[in-house]
Amino acid sequence: MSFKWMKSLAVIAVIGLGVTISHSNVHAEALESPYYNSNPKIVKVKSGIYSFKDVELKEKDKILRKGSYLHVKGVVETEKGTPRLQLTNGQYITANKQFIVKTKGYQNPKQYFQVQYEQIKPTGKVGYNLSRGYEGIKTWKVMRRLGIIGTHGYAKYNNSTYYAVRNFQAKHKLPVTGNVDLKTWIKLGFSENSWYNIDNYIAPLKANGWDGRSEHIEAMIRQAYKYIGNPYIVGAASSPSYGLDCSGLVTQALYAGGINPVPVSSIQHAHPGNEWNSRKLFASKQFKHVPYSQRQRGDLIFYYQPGTHTIWHVAIYLGNNKIIESWPTKVMISPVINSHCNVIAGVTRPFL
Repeated sequence: MSFKWMKSLAVIAVIGLGVTISHSNVHAEALESPYYNSNPKIVKVKSGIYSFKDVELKEKDKILRKGSYLHVKGVVETEKGTPRLQLTNGQYITANKQFIVKTKGYQNPKQYFQVQYEQIKPTGKVGYNLSRGYEGIKTWKVMRRLGIIGTHGYAKYNNSTYYAVRNFQAKHKLPVTGNVDLKTWIKLGFSENSWYNIDNYIAPLKANGWDGRSEHIEAMIRQAYKYIGNPYIVGAASSPSYGLDCSGLVTQALYAGGINPVPVSSIQHAHPGNEWNSRKLFASKQFKHVPYSQRQRGDLIFYYQPGTHTIWHVAIYLGNNKIIESWPTKVMISPVINSHCNVIAGVTRPFL
């Protein structure tokens, strides 16, 4: 066989191989459908589209803006076999990947607090004992029962509380420690369930992965509104059955929106050394700081104590220069700048 003939065979083999590869690529591209053929569950709109009342996409329902998150019930087909996505609200949208993309749902950028979609759990010991330096609902209830404070008093477990508890324990033949454990709590007339339930309360999640930023903000604000009119109680951050303080209000509101602002927590809030969790929240790099001039509904507004550069208060911005806050003597709606808080320290944005 001549060299020329061998060369020709080699060229034919290479061409044949090239054709085979080319057909393989075409086949792979054919397998990659431009449509979602199985349920993506949550999708994000890449560019503005309409939702429709019918699977053929003839009867428009409403426009869905870029960035919207949608909860998908399943994939259905038109009479001609074109895939469509049926949403859980009964509407239909295109299944074309050019306009929508599968996603895990709304989320903050990685450097900030991540939005959670499973119920947040308590951080700390549920059913902790009380001793000097503690604050919160359990301390407030003990001090009121022993006649040390009134309804709106400053609930800090002080020396007066310590000696009053010792006297109570001696009178009722309990170990005289000056601290409140479960046995002393029950003897004071409180239930065993309340000993744990007060600590255990975490606001239920009220926003889903298919909800967008505004829905998470509204979930936070709705939780805060549940406390309107409740008394200001220092160190408290429990259920709407009770009062709480400024950072307690913010903590429970964040829980409802899906943010767990650790190390600040509803339990830790009552423990000694955590009297100023507003400062810890402001110092956290996991919240985005924004200029006061750019404040938006759902932002956290922080205040300096007049005459100092010390953070002493935090509130939730509602828009229209209004805030919801817990300030002695109650949880209320106030102007963003008011008689008791008028020196703005800064603004942070929990949901981005």
